[in-house]
Amino acid sequence: MINYTNKSIAEQAKAIEENLLSPLKLLEEYFDNIRNQPHSKNIFTEVFHEIALKEAEEAEKRQKSGLRKSLLDGIPINWKDLFDIEGKASEGGSLLLSGRVAKTTSDIVINARKYGLVSIGKTHLSEFAFSGLGVNPKTATPPNSTNNLTAPGGSSSGAAVATALNLSSAGIGSDTGGSVRIPAAWNNLVGFKPTHGNLSLNGVLKLCPSFDTAGPITKTVQDSCYLYHILKGEQPGDLPECRLSEKKFLVDRSFLTEDLSPEINQSFEICLEKIRQSGATINETRIPEIIESTSLASTIFPYEAYNSWGEIIEGSPAEMYPPILSRFRGGLNIDYHVYLSSWKKLTNLRQSFLDKIDGFDSLLAPTCPILPPKVKDLLESEDYFTKSNLLALRNTRIANLLGLTSITIPTEIKNCGLMLLGKPQEDQAILETAKLLEYLK
Repeated sequence: MINYTNKSIAEQAKAIEENLLSPLKLLEEYFDNIRNQPHSKNIFTEVFHEIALKEAEEAEKRQKSGLRKSLLDGIPINWKDLFDIEGKASEGGSLLLSGRVAKTTSDIVINARKYGLVSIGKTHLSEFAFSGLGVNPKTATPPNSTNNLTAPGGSSSGAAVATALNLSSAGIGSDTGGSVRIPAAWNNLVGFKPTHGNLSLNGVLKLCPSFDTAGPITKTVQDSCYLYHILKGEQPGDLPECRLSEKKFLVDRSFLTEDLSPEINQSFEICLEKIRQSGATINETRIPEIIESTSLASTIFPYEAYNSWGEIIEGSPAEMYPPILSRFRGGLNIDYHVYLSSWKKLTNLRQSFLDKIDGFDSLLAPTCPILPPKVKDLLESEDYFTKSNLLALRNTRIANLLGLTSITIPTEIKNCGLMLLGKPQEDQAILETAKLLEYLK
């Protein structure tokens, strides 16, 4: 008998469509996997047994009657614990929000229900989603799916690990500086960050509202495309066939490829060589706007993060892990006019950057410059935790700063993602390009 929990959403959906698999059977297989997973309590904040069973039963009735809501009707997904679902805990990975129960349901959860997706549960994350490591000593740290001694990547740690360990078909996370793409890369998955504003954040715990995005973590690019459209409130469709040989790529040699770990560097250069062999064009250059935008991150991100959560944090600061508390407090004394001035500079850099990449399908870069660090080492040294966190976020946050759409795909070396960065509002185009590249590994 075929075990569909290790298949892609596309394969699962086709099997349901052809009556080879029932939504209820698929959900029960995932429940079995969760029960047999020794670390499941460190991955899920809550498993929605009753809700998911009811949703799967309804999906099965629609399957039998030929009235499925969408191609993905009956597919179980997990939600990072910052998406509100009415009547369910929504605690944002923080003890400061312990006991918080959502009074409403977020827009993208409503859209998922509209098209028949099954909500299997909520998953753990970094405190207030403000870390790229996924290590949370205050609530729970999910194990990396490839090595449970190493960091899972964050902040959408549980969303990625649950997907990689076949505990759900996919996860829905958020990405403010890389929080979808880092855990996807470190767990050999696809992580998609759409253009800011293209997915509703109504009913979502926000960190930095000018940068926050929601995005799917999946096994394939096509699966991410399906979920992206559903979360937008649209029927999902297949990506069109394209020719890789007709694509033009840009590589930045001034920042994004500097100081890489040996495995990351090897992975990236192998990818570039395979792309060249396909007949596609790769131009290498130096883009100063990338470095200049990074210099503004230490003002803009902490300012917005502290203004989002500072009042709650200062009520009980001892409840937070010190390196995360310190990162938030980095925004405490930033003057509003300094923040506005930084935004003005960033807006100019965004336009200048877009001029530089005009005519290219995407910018290519390693998703992270480092491999997942050991959790033990991170917890033994706050300084090492802070340095590793900033390194983990170094490349991914460029997409957020410059307002780009971005996606990471796995490579032939584990924990090493290949990242594509594309122009804003070209979400569909970057998905199409990424689909061509994911089969090169």
